[in-house]
Amino acid sequence: MEYTKILRRAWQITWRHKALWLFGFLLALASGGGGGGGGGRGAQLTAGPGNFVQPAWVLGPVIVLVVIGLVLIVASIIINPLSTAALIGMVGEIEETGATRARSGWRVGWSRFPRVLAIGLLIGIPTAIVAIVLLALGASPLLLLLFERRVLTVVAIALTAILMLLVLGVLIIGGVALSIMGKLAYRQCVLDKKGVFDSIRDGYRLGRKNLRQVGAVWLLLFGVDLATGIVMVPLALAVVAIAAVPGILVYMVTEAAAPAVVIGFPLVLLGILFLTVLAGIIQVARSATWTLAYLELQALIGPSDS
Repeated sequence: MEYTKILRRAWQITWRHKALWLFGFLLALASGGGGGGGGGRGAQLTAGPGNFVQPAWVLGPVIVLVVIGLVLIVASIIINPLSTAALIGMVGEIEETGATRARSGWRVGWSRFPRVLAIGLLIGIPTAIVAIVLLALGASPLLLLLFERRVLTVVAIALTAILMLLVLGVLIIGGVALSIMGKLAYRQCVLDKKGVFDSIRDGYRLGRKNLRQVGAVWLLLFGVDLATGIVMVPLALAVVAIAAVPGILVYMVTEAAAPAVVIGFPLVLLGILFLTVLAGIIQVARSATWTLAYLELQALIGPSDS
């Protein structure tokens, strides 16, 4: 496999076919999280000379953020598998016909949504249970602390540290392996139109038989994620800071919280929206890379061997 060629092709598809951005944005919105915070001087914060802040001026934005957060949590249950399936199907369509539309994404997304959701649950729920059990076993030596003896306390702490390191290592390696298997299973489901259990089984087989290739793709994208993270973190801080400046300036001039919130809050939301769009574009490129790698593997070994 020519990994750099796959990566270049993925970014080419991402940039040329902007219909993909919609589902990348939705995926980033569902996968990420928004939050807000604030500070103040409590009862001393005033809305203007001699007037205290009205509770609604402070609670309003907080309630809006809480409601948005709850809606995003519920929506992510639907949006995540739908957008995942849509991006896979649209990239497959681009490779077949040279073009795609958002309408195709909706069609594929909804048609494959139940199965992609089921695959995610069948992989994710047992993984979470095993992780909890392993973490509990790793922390089990702490029960020795109940005896309240110095020697046993030292032994408990030492054993817990050793076991937790081992558990974390197992969880990291297992998490990466299951993540790769899931990505292959999703593509078995969407591109080859297989059922839930067949997709998981054949995704596992494909990954096992091509461990070096899929491992290289994962490492390549891991490096890309590190590079984009180095850029995105300061960019995010800068965008949010710039968006908040007008509200801060208004408050400094007027010493009134209400106009500062009215001006600053929408600008901060716009900044977050801009960052989510960028994250969505990255999501598109990552999904396209895995889809192209999957298609190349299938072309090399043949669908019947997967």
